Amino acid sequence: MITTIKVGSGVLDNNGKINDAVFETVAEEIAQRIRKNEKFIIVSSGALLMGLMKLGLARAPREIKKRQAICAIGQPTLMKKWDEAFSKHNIKVSQILITHEDIGVPKRAKNIEDTISEIFKIGAIPIINENDTVSTEEIRFGDNDFLSAYISALVGAKRLIIITDIDGVIDKHGNIIKEIHTDEIEQIWERISQKKTKKKVSSGGIISKLTSSKIASEFGIECYIINGRKLDSIKSAIKGENPGTKIFGNKIYSRKELWILRVMRGKGKIFVDKGAYDALRKGKSLLPAGIVDVKGNFSAGDLVEVYYENKLVGKGISNYFSSEVNLIKNRKTHEIENILGYKRFDEIIHRDNFVEQDR
Repeated sequence: MITTIKVGSGVLDNNGKINDAVFETVAEEIAQRIRKNEKFIIVSSGALLMGLMKLGLARAPREIKKRQAICAIGQPTLMKKWDEAFSKHNIKVSQILITHEDIGVPKRAKNIEDTISEIFKIGAIPIINENDTVSTEEIRFGDNDFLSAYISALVGAKRLIIITDIDGVIDKHGNIIKEIHTDEIEQIWERISQKKTKKKVSSGGIISKLTSSKIASEFGIECYIINGRKLDSIKSAIKGENPGTKIFGNKIYSRKELWILRVMRGKGKIFVDKGAYDALRKGKSLLPAGIVDVKGNFSAGDLVEVYYENKLVGKGISNYFSSEVNLIKNRKTHEIENILGYKRFDEIIHRDNFVEQDR
């Protein structure tokens, strides 16, 4: 069984000092479970925090270049802390830095999956973080909560433990919600009453954690949101207990479908007529005859969003470049070769590579 543990910056900061107890507790508990043939991945925030501490800065600057530089300074310290903690148990650690584009491109995602598999065979722990030094707005996850959900889905993890600095999801009366089912999350978003605090480096919040948990749960992964400042909670969660809030896994989509809906990012838009809209709703492929307009520049193999009357119908992987679709839109399938001089496929988007937005 594979468990992903996401460690937030909030629990690694102990009043301006590094909270060594969190590193040590996570490593100790994992070491015990590894002996029972369990596997673990750690998605660790903290590069920015470590960089700020090393430079003696109180707050992170807003400029992305400066933040990237500080992350580059802090990442070695973060890895050193994990290495020191696991070395006490004779366990090696490895570092994997990725961007959203690495996950969103199927070939790159497969390379990450294969690398993690080999790391497991060696008996080491993958320590994963967003590659903050190269990530910009269009290729970044935005928060390691989402990265942990995508990684969990990629490797087929059974559990995702999100270690944060709150006891779990709190209702409007201030009580911990112990268990949440996937279909309840949107209702909880509306009624959550959470005290807002200004944090030095954290980029996510409880909504981010619920959203990423929803994504993971749709892959059938059980999620836990726990308070890492309470070391016993870390121990309990790694043992399989629920010291915070548990979000039940409820597999709704296949991995491919969820990748199309949640992970891959759209490179363009295709607008269709009523006939194509009805055909897509019936599970048929998108043919050029039903296309009325194309927006954006995309390549064959890119994800595109499909719209009918400005309503998002779904997302799919295009078999053609945007320039090609513009030439063959509103035309019959048998005309494709005469117009382009070749024909790769009859379909612009095959039904196997299309997922409705609300099905």
